[in-house]
Amino acid sequence: MKLLLDFGNTRVKVAVSRPSGPELLYSGKTDLETIRGLLSLYDADGGMWCAVRTLPEGLETLMKSFGLECLSSVTPTPLKCAYRTPATLGTDRIAAAAGAWSLKPGNSILVIDAGTAITADFVGPDGTFYGGNIAPGVAMRLQSLHEHTGSLPLVGVDGDCPEFGYDTETAIRSGVLRGVRLEIEALVEETEKAHGPLLVFLTGGDAKYFGLTGKSGIFAVSNLVLQGLDCIGRYNDKDW
Repeated sequence: MKLLLDFGNTRVKVAVSRPSGPELLYSGKTDLETIRGLLSLYDADGGMWCAVRTLPEGLETLMKSFGLECLSSVTPTPLKCAYRTPATLGTDRIAAAAGAWSLKPGNSILVIDAGTAITADFVGPDGTFYGGNIAPGVAMRLQSLHEHTGSLPLVGVDGDCPEFGYDTETAIRSGVLRGVRLEIEALVEETEKAHGPLLVFLTGGDAKYFGLTGKSGIFAVSNLVLQGLDCIGRYNDKDW
């Protein structure tokens, strides 16, 4: 059974590869015994993983013992990489791009991942990954306002978010969330002007806050990185 692991900044997602695509098994804390239990429970005989941070000691060795491959800058993918420094490119970004491409090949694609950071990456219709942008995520912006001012409180992301805040809490929340949404909308508009018709893929835990889903050409895919790992695994292993 091929397993897929996406180690984010705050949690890990684990999925099994199915003919229809990844099936999510677990989303939660990252520690050696939890991962060992999952790999053993589902009788892993290979798969692929990626990480955006340093993993707990012993975890990489454990995954190698079950035959899982680490996605790296030298792993062949269905995309042609035009990034000037591929060794510094987050593997979650290339995985998400490959996942979007596997779902809608032959299109210009903008992949927006709204997590701890907000990344936006562009793939051309010929499958070339050109790179993208990295900006602070929602929680980081809320924390920054609190830490770098003398009196602004730390505001949570959940709660009322009016057009214009009616108190300090809603002013901060609306400023951050509406600001990010307008930032994304402007990026989509500029990319379409420069490159023509565009498909947008939204993923990441904070994507739900921006009210962008349901619009034509915009797709919400919660486990896009896992989709990409599955795509890349199949690309490299005919027996996947």
